Amino acid sequence: KHIIQGGKMKKIIILLGTLIFFQFGFSLSCIYRGYKIEEGKVYYYKGQNKIELGKADSQTFEVIKSVNYSILAKDKKNVYYDGKLLENVNSKTFFIIEEIVPPDKGPWKYGCGSSGYIIKDKNKTYELKEVF
Repeated sequence: KHIIQGGKMKKIIILLGTLIFFQFGFSLSCIYRGYKIEEGKVYYYKGQNKIELGKADSQTFEVIKSVNYSILAKDKKNVYYDGKLLENVNSKTFFIIEEIVPPDKGPWKYGCGSSGYIIKDKNKTYELKEVF
C-alpha cells in the first residue's frame, strides 16, 4: 500500500492552493477594455470608466478584432486605439503591418494584455502599445 503521509499531503494542498490563489488574483486584476455603441454614440470602456468618443461616427464605426481585447477601431475618418483618437492617421489609408500578440501568462496560459499594433499611414509608422 502506498500511503502519502499527512505532512506531504498538507504541503501539496498548500502549494496547489497558493498557485490557484495567485492565478485567481492575477485574473481579477484584468479589466475589460472595449468599444460599445449605445443610443447612437460610441463609448470606450476601460474597467468602470466610460468615455464618450465625441468625434466617432457610430454609423461607420468598426472594431478591428484582435487576440484578446479589441482596442483598435476606426470609422469613416478616424482611427482609435485604447479609446484615444490617433491624430494624423486616416482610416481609409492606414494599414496594419504587424499585430503584437501579448504573451501567455500563468499555468493556464491566460493573459490580460491587449494586442498592440504596428501600423503605417502616409509613409509614417506608428507603434501602438496599451499603457496600464
